[in-house]
Amino acid sequence: MSVGILFAFLAFLPAAIYLLVRRLESKLIDLGLLLTGTVSLLLVAIYFFYISFFIALPADIVIWSESDFVNDILKFRAGYPIFTAQVNNESFPYTPGSQIFTYFLSGLAGHPLSVPVYRSIQVFYTVITTIIAFICCRRLVEITGVATPKIDSRLWSIVSFSILFLIATNSITNPFSHLLHNDSLAQLLTVTMFWMVLEYEATKKWWILLLLVLAPALGFWVKQSLLLWAGVLGIYFLVFDRPRSLARIAGFGLGSLAAIALSVYVGHALWQDNFVYWVFTVLAKHEVSPLRSVRNLLIVWPYFAIGLLGGGALMQFAGGRRLLAPWLIWLFLISAETYTSGIAWMTNHIGPGSLIGGIFFLAAIAVCLQRSVAATLRSARFEQWIGAATCVAAACLLFSGLGLVRIPTAPFSEDDGRRYVREIESEFAGQPIDRVLVDFGTWVYQPSGTVMKDRAASIGERGYSQTGDFSGILERLSERYYEKILVRNFHSGNFWYDHEFWSRSSTIRNSLYENYREVGRIKPVSGIAPGDMPYGFSEISILVPRDY
Repeated sequence: MSVGILFAFLAFLPAAIYLLVRRLESKLIDLGLLLTGTVSLLLVAIYFFYISFFIALPADIVIWSESDFVNDILKFRAGYPIFTAQVNNESFPYTPGSQIFTYFLSGLAGHPLSVPVYRSIQVFYTVITTIIAFICCRRLVEITGVATPKIDSRLWSIVSFSILFLIATNSITNPFSHLLHNDSLAQLLTVTMFWMVLEYEATKKWWILLLLVLAPALGFWVKQSLLLWAGVLGIYFLVFDRPRSLARIAGFGLGSLAAIALSVYVGHALWQDNFVYWVFTVLAKHEVSPLRSVRNLLIVWPYFAIGLLGGGALMQFAGGRRLLAPWLIWLFLISAETYTSGIAWMTNHIGPGSLIGGIFFLAAIAVCLQRSVAATLRSARFEQWIGAATCVAAACLLFSGLGLVRIPTAPFSEDDGRRYVREIESEFAGQPIDRVLVDFGTWVYQPSGTVMKDRAASIGERGYSQTGDFSGILERLSERYYEKILVRNFHSGNFWYDHEFWSRSSTIRNSLYENYREVGRIKPVSGIAPGDMPYGFSEISILVPRDY
């Protein structure tokens, strides 16, 4: 309640000061922008407060990808192969570009082993993404041909930049932008490629064409799905590029295919068939459920709506025809992201398309505001007051529908989170570190450079798609190789080693019962809303070998 009262006061403070200074010469547009911009900045502040709890946590256990993300960094530091035989259960079905680049930046920052620094770097990627999205927004406005400024560009810059940042971190399609996942860097590359398309459409510079040739192959090392851009750009040059040039079409097609082939060749040369298995085979076995795709569409529909409205509005102006190709690229991109999101229940893969939809929407608003009449308090009619108030109210209500609003409360108990981490670390006391298996979380192995086998996320990924060979872990369990095992949800159906929804059991749970006994438990992290418990914060069972 105290925070709410404070924020309500702060939301109106800049507008009140503006009214006191300008009085009857105050403009309705400026007042609306001040109110909207202040609310958006307060939402940005709430976002940073919310993520600060996750960023400060020293353990890589918030989402399923964090443990393997840090494990790839550990492997890279140790000179250990990124991709190994699947029976080791220690590899990650994503290319390692984001992990390695994050490690490089953390080294420059002087903290190469810090999980909080790794997460902070993901936020840094998102800030850079927002800057490029802001530049894209300005370029869209320029292409329309509406150049007469009638609004305060400084106010609009604050409003649009803060809203773009909120969209880049929204809770619907970008919930992991502050966590260890390749989403943040993939979104940065996607928006950068979209910016290249806009720049090429506006300037036709040859060096942008060269970057577009190389971009899909480089993006592959961050996220395999970015290879899709090679086909999208190929269609763009074939259908929309003017003047049409067969040499340019052939050059782009052959160049991009050669760059992609080189990327795949380098990966195969480094890690042989293990590279093919983890990077292509595992993900290819995920079946897309059309029902889940439709369900996800019904969740993310506001981003389709604002992109459709924004693009449609921009194409009404003089230069709008030139935006048809970029707009169709966005529509195809977000549609493809939504369809492929049907492999799971999450919508985080739709983040880049959502942000580009927001770019079109904000550019359309900027163009419409440029063409509006800047009435002052002295000259404004009653209907203009109503119109301005309605626009501000609609914008603030839209924030919630786009997932830009977070409640300014702690997502979990920070003290209990640190207690949870300490209790896990204490289980290693007096034990050889390579004989104590923690199912999820690599921070405990990072100082010693130990690459652990049999990680839960790796097994869960392949157990779900029924593509895994689990003979290695079953053999190690039968030999009681591990002197201690820490596993989450051991007595629950949501057990990543042997989930209740799998069509065929991995038999790992039975092997654990046969060869190990439970001697203790670590309580889950407290202060989390029911139903929101991350797997990595769950109760842990402590297992030791049976005596017989």
